[in-house]
Amino acid sequence: MLLHLQTVRFLCSVVAAFARLVRELRKAAAMATAACSPSPVAVLTAPAVSPIGLIASTPLPKRRKTLAQAAVPENLLVAPPPPLVVLPLPAVVSDDVSGVGMVEQQQAAQSMTKTKAAWAARRRPSRLVIPAADDAGEVAAGWGVAAAPAKEADVEVEGDGFWLASRAGPRHAMEDAYAVVTDKNDADSQLAFYGVFDGHGGRAAVDFVSERLSKNVVSAVLAAAGTTETRREALSEDAVSAAIRAAYLATDSELLTKHQDASGGACAATAVVKGGDLYVAHLGDCRAVLSRDGAAAALTADHTCAAEDERARIEREGGYVSRSGSGVWRVQGSLAVSRAFGDGALKQWVVAEPAVTRVPLAAGCEFLVIASDGLWDKISNQEAVDVVSRSRATACRELVDMARRRGSRDDVTVMVVDLQRFVR
Repeated sequence: MLLHLQTVRFLCSVVAAFARLVRELRKAAAMATAACSPSPVAVLTAPAVSPIGLIASTPLPKRRKTLAQAAVPENLLVAPPPPLVVLPLPAVVSDDVSGVGMVEQQQAAQSMTKTKAAWAARRRPSRLVIPAADDAGEVAAGWGVAAAPAKEADVEVEGDGFWLASRAGPRHAMEDAYAVVTDKNDADSQLAFYGVFDGHGGRAAVDFVSERLSKNVVSAVLAAAGTTETRREALSEDAVSAAIRAAYLATDSELLTKHQDASGGACAATAVVKGGDLYVAHLGDCRAVLSRDGAAAALTADHTCAAEDERARIEREGGYVSRSGSGVWRVQGSLAVSRAFGDGALKQWVVAEPAVTRVPLAAGCEFLVIASDGLWDKISNQEAVDVVSRSRATACRELVDMARRRGSRDDVTVMVVDLQRFVR
């Protein structure tokens, strides 16, 4: 732009000089004509306009009279110099006098605007609000839900063999939830369900999953337990792990069927205790960490696009993974997790098949920490175990406060499960 302005100024100075030369020639011609004519003649000069149509010529400065001017008769009328006329400059200055360059620049700007709009629309699908799920009913006779989704900004719960603290982040409404299902008729029951859920794109998906998944898992595990006792020799895979996996997929199918226009989703980390074994399943970046003799052992591996195996799976299915300006890898440039409930628009790549880990409960298994990524983004696995080891009753609140002090702006939900009560 600076080069264009300098060019315009140079052209204007050349035009002004040319106009002065023309004016001098006209005056000389007028004086010659007047010398030959007996009557006075009025000589008018027209303003010399720049050929590029930007700035008109300025008035000529006063000069000394030349010999030719001194010989002019006194009765000769000379027109006054033209007034200064400044025309408005266009928004875009182009070297092309015909204006073609200006048109091309405007077309290029319009094309760039359309391209940016197309990329913005491609980054993230539109957010849709799913209506709240209906009551799915009781799991079975004698079973009940001990904890409901944590919709409040701050929640602290001390239940039978577990503790929980949850706090909403400052960025949006609370999207975390939890669920606990135990046999309320038998305090020594060897079957229990614990889960922490982290929603995205609204509360609808996480509300549905936190209510429905626990019931589907418990029902499937009870059915698998009977199958295991009667057909143990015919099973090539652990029946409880298979039942949990099937319950996850069934819950995802129910969510997508009930809410076909759903764009939100939910991550989860759940633990099932059955027959002296601990079964941990998860989707997304919720995490479960076991304390074994004071040492932290992660039982889950985050399902994110940063994992090479997850990126390879997505690309095999025809999708792509891109890195955002903040350094986060995203599916189709949109979602940071590679597995989750819901997310119907990305279901081809964001699957709901969980990873299931089976751990035999032994004397060294002390407790289990289940939490959303709002905690794990700021707290290491061993730090969490150390805090719980000092005081289980207040550990959840302490971990939430610690994550906040370290700058976590996400929802934070922490659950601690006492495993000693299940060790035989």
